Amino acid sequence: MKLQNKKIKVHPFFVELFGKETTKMDLLAITFSSVLFAAITLLLKWDGDLSILKKTLLTILALDIGGGVVANFSEGTNNYYAKSISKRYFFILFHLLQPSILIWIFPNDIFPVTLTTIYTLTSSIIVLNVKDQYTQRITAVTLLISCLLLTPFLNYSDVLLQLTMFFYSIKLILAFSVDWTLIDEK
Repeated sequence: MKLQNKKIKVHPFFVELFGKETTKMDLLAITFSSVLFAAITLLLKWDGDLSILKKTLLTILALDIGGGVVANFSEGTNNYYAKSISKRYFFILFHLLQPSILIWIFPNDIFPVTLTTIYTLTSSIIVLNVKDQYTQRITAVTLLISCLLLTPFLNYSDVLLQLTMFFYSIKLILAFSVDWTLIDEK
């Protein structure tokens, strides 16, 4: 399919998101999931008691996390970060920012967000340090499943926040920390 294989050079401003090049199909999938999650977020929070600033930040986070799940599985993003382990660590640690904003938006959920964040970031670093790609993939799936199964016991007060943290964990543990390109090349 031409949509899938056609490579597109990425503008330098967006390299951290899509890599140096991506495909039309990847770009379409990333944009679709990003916009869909943002639209669902707006739909669920439109009449909520959050301030306009909090709704705006929550929508921006939904765009980033929703699109980031797909982007981190893509060849362009994977190739870009595969070249530097320090960029991979920085990317993971940078993702302390998203839960910090979520805690500000949902202060009553500091405990579940903090625990999910610590588990997610620790799991991501563990997966990054596994050298064999098959073992890396199995380790990531096992850690992610454990996270998803335990998260409901943390008693999130908001279903959208819990869903956001699910996507956050998928984005970092499975999508980002596994070097999918090397697996595809085998």
